[in-house]
Amino acid sequence: MLKRFMRALVMIGAIGLVFEGALANPQLAMVPGARVNMEMQKPFSMKAKGLDHEHEITVYLPASYNSLDDQTYPVLWVLDAPLMLRTVVGVQDTLVLGNMAPEMIVVGIGSSADEGLAGVGRRVMDFSPAGLDYYPEGIRGDAWEEIVPSFEFPHLANEFLTFLVDELRPRLERRYRFSDDHAVFGHSAGGMFAAYSMFARPDAFGKYIIGSPYVAGVGGVVFDVEELYANDHDDLDIAIYLGAGSGEVSEYFLAASGIVSGTVDFAETLRLRRYPSLELSTEIYSGENHYTVVPRVVSDGIRTLWADEAAALGSSWPQAPE
Repeated sequence: MLKRFMRALVMIGAIGLVFEGALANPQLAMVPGARVNMEMQKPFSMKAKGLDHEHEITVYLPASYNSLDDQTYPVLWVLDAPLMLRTVVGVQDTLVLGNMAPEMIVVGIGSSADEGLAGVGRRVMDFSPAGLDYYPEGIRGDAWEEIVPSFEFPHLANEFLTFLVDELRPRLERRYRFSDDHAVFGHSAGGMFAAYSMFARPDAFGKYIIGSPYVAGVGGVVFDVEELYANDHDDLDIAIYLGAGSGEVSEYFLAASGIVSGTVDFAETLRLRRYPSLELSTEIYSGENHYTVVPRVVSDGIRTLWADEAAALGSSWPQAPE
């Protein structure tokens, strides 16, 4: 009797989950054979032309990827993969379950996690546009010099951008079903690189999620290239989500880096350009710091930039039949 009762409970629960999922989650529940979450592919290393170091590439495929042979997917490129990739994938999985984002392919680029922080440190080279040093200008630069002694290193942002768009992307396009909807997520120094790339190569990505960007770095070069772009262009046809934590003002090193003021200044500058096609959203998160703000920026960035796609999916229960 007990066994029959337990089997009945399992069947009722399963039917309920399937029924509820089918109504509330057409992305996955209505796709026969779809996974529950994204599927990690085996990481591989690739050395870019003009760079002496390798990058590890990790691809996560959507839950429905192997069940929908003709489906193409947006692509979210994640910088600083060993630090950021798992957060992005976890957030994306959850948003897809609630129909708050379309499924997408996520590509992580960075050093191997096995290299430790020494490997992560190479990001300074990859993300830095050409300039004299790594410091902000003025009082912030003075504070930086007290913390980090002057050092020379190659500024490889242009080479890294070429690697992403002209070398890595074509290689992955031949293997995976990319749509033409490409976005990039960069945080901190990665945010500086993402902001720089939208002016250095405006066709590289259509969407940008940028968290706590170090746009004051390298002498404010991001603002320099933005001004050069504005002098020659009347429009900027991209969508941007910018976010930072209010608590970053209270941390000395982040204050010296101009994280919050740089985020606000960058957003205001873009707003004042009045580019007709630019979609810009900015949020300063109360009480969040440089680390706790990451999942909020990722979640709100995805929800904002793919709001129309999420609305088309729908997540509410259907009305009772007439």
